[in-house]
Amino acid sequence: MDELSEEMRRSEYEEACDYNYAPLQHPDSIRLLELLPGEMESPIQIDLAEFRLQENPLYEALSYTWATEDGDCSLSSQIRCGKTTRLWITKNCELALRYLRETDSRRILWVDAICINQNDINERGHQVGMMRDIYSQAPRVLVWLGEASKDLGTPLSYMVDSISPSALEAATGPLSRSGSSGGELSTHEAPPNDSQATISVSEIFLNFLEEVVDDMIQISSTGQASTLSSLYQELISQIHEGWTNKAPEAKSQLYRGFVDIVNRRWWTRVWVVQEVVSAKSVILVCSKKRTDYTYFRRLHLSIIRDMSPKANDIFNSFSVANGHLTAVRGAFRATEASAEPSAFLEVLHEARGLFASNPCDKVFGVLGLSDKFNTLAPAPDYSKSPTEVFTDLAKSFLSTTKSLSILEHATSTNATLGHPSWAPYWPNGPVIYFNRSVPYHASKKSEAIFTISPNSQYLRVKGKVFDQVTELPLAELGAYTWEAGFNEIIEGYRVSCKVGFSLTSYPTGEPVEEALWRSLCWNFRWGTDYTMIYPAPDELAHSFREWYYILMASNTLEVTEREFKNQRNPFAAEINDTSPLGTTKNGYLAAVPYTTEVGDFIALLAGGRLPFILRPTGDHYCFVGPCYVHGIMNGEAFPDTLDGLQWFSIR
Repeated sequence: MDELSEEMRRSEYEEACDYNYAPLQHPDSIRLLELLPGEMESPIQIDLAEFRLQENPLYEALSYTWATEDGDCSLSSQIRCGKTTRLWITKNCELALRYLRETDSRRILWVDAICINQNDINERGHQVGMMRDIYSQAPRVLVWLGEASKDLGTPLSYMVDSISPSALEAATGPLSRSGSSGGELSTHEAPPNDSQATISVSEIFLNFLEEVVDDMIQISSTGQASTLSSLYQELISQIHEGWTNKAPEAKSQLYRGFVDIVNRRWWTRVWVVQEVVSAKSVILVCSKKRTDYTYFRRLHLSIIRDMSPKANDIFNSFSVANGHLTAVRGAFRATEASAEPSAFLEVLHEARGLFASNPCDKVFGVLGLSDKFNTLAPAPDYSKSPTEVFTDLAKSFLSTTKSLSILEHATSTNATLGHPSWAPYWPNGPVIYFNRSVPYHASKKSEAIFTISPNSQYLRVKGKVFDQVTELPLAELGAYTWEAGFNEIIEGYRVSCKVGFSLTSYPTGEPVEEALWRSLCWNFRWGTDYTMIYPAPDELAHSFREWYYILMASNTLEVTEREFKNQRNPFAAEINDTSPLGTTKNGYLAAVPYTTEVGDFIALLAGGRLPFILRPTGDHYCFVGPCYVHGIMNGEAFPDTLDGLQWFSIR
């Protein structure tokens, strides 16, 4: 009888007509879906209803990716909406609903693909503007990471393999143990008693992550450094071994679970940054496993602050999750009351490596983080092209701040898109990376003097030509990209050092060697507690000499790489890999974007913190990017009065 009823339900399900969205009635209206109870495999049934946010409806908000882990984002799954209609959703959305569905009670959710009429551009744009309110008003946000890994491990061997003998000494049983804090530790979801039972390695990792962070919090409460936790040390040891050792036997269950989780597609989405930053509480959902999102943030931050060699080595092992967690840290800083407008640009910059199916979402996904961002950029408008959106943003930021700091994010590669070279094209990664928190004041603290043409193509700005690039020998261009391999980077270093030592004197009167090493690191270094040190301390000169000897003395790149890694030279950690050194007509060293060409001008523009590379092109200039010129970064070459400045027309 049950099979017959199920067959009848499926038949009705397939014969339903498509759901027709009714327009929302109020500016603060949203739709909420009521997920009806059911078993895992039974058809999904929902009801949709309109609510006003001012009425404070109770719901949970879902954060997820439309696409499955293999990239399928087609609307190929159907669910029943009401008694007679159906909705088409992606397979990943359907999976999330199945795992979130209760068997005996209803659940109220907000899911963007279902609760927003995706075919109505006006509604979509309006709801995007409400996104922060939607996620912040929900008591919790549920992050659907996907189903658990099919790679299985055995809980008992996981406990033995994952913990060092010292951490097992205080064990009170096969499934519990005491950590260095003295507190009892056990998996949050105890595995089966059968030692041969298996669970997913993703669950193994998430269970252990909870234990690690709980132990670190306990240790920190006693006034000790949380990284003293033996469980934390064991975790980074296993990640380090799996990350650096290619042998299959080095890939423990714990490491494999870590890799599985940090490579999930969810971490790559630009929108989820706003979703988690706005939330009161965030829960990661992987099949039936639930883990507090703050565990991940705490682990990532601990590894950043941990100055140990192992922690430094495994930072990149966070893979695609790295970009997300870095952007989230920047977003929290940017939403502080004391944050400067430049913090908004930093979030946009950090989100450049994240994915958005619509290029405009690289901006729209960040705008909703804070009300104060609304004064820096126009409201979301999906009827505009990416070039219109990004140019409007640049114009608005320039007008609001009277600062050229947004130009620091632009590169000459934009011009190939038919896009103004002075307006950052946010979907593209920057050509040059540098620390924008360093207090450079190449144009002193002047305000920008500018006009923008009616067609938004030309930026006219006042400034002065300081110098011209005359020599710029380069290694292979790949040596200066973020993706460059070690051998490519080394060759780039060598070429830049040869450029520096080709000078016999320096205009500031400093020794050439000092001008060289300060140019290589943009005269900046991080302190041991991640405080910013500018200008770079004199003692870095000794580290430079050791670094330079290793760089130039080795006969092969292989020897150089091994020696570099063994030495862990402090100077090596400070070099800007993305800015080759060139020389100028007046004998200065300039760290420039690799897209710079001989003959390009170095200009000091009112309202700019750094010098800028401009390329003469007919009756205007093309904007190439920012640069570092040693000896003029504190306003030494910029006039005290602005009367004698000239106009530059940049397109």
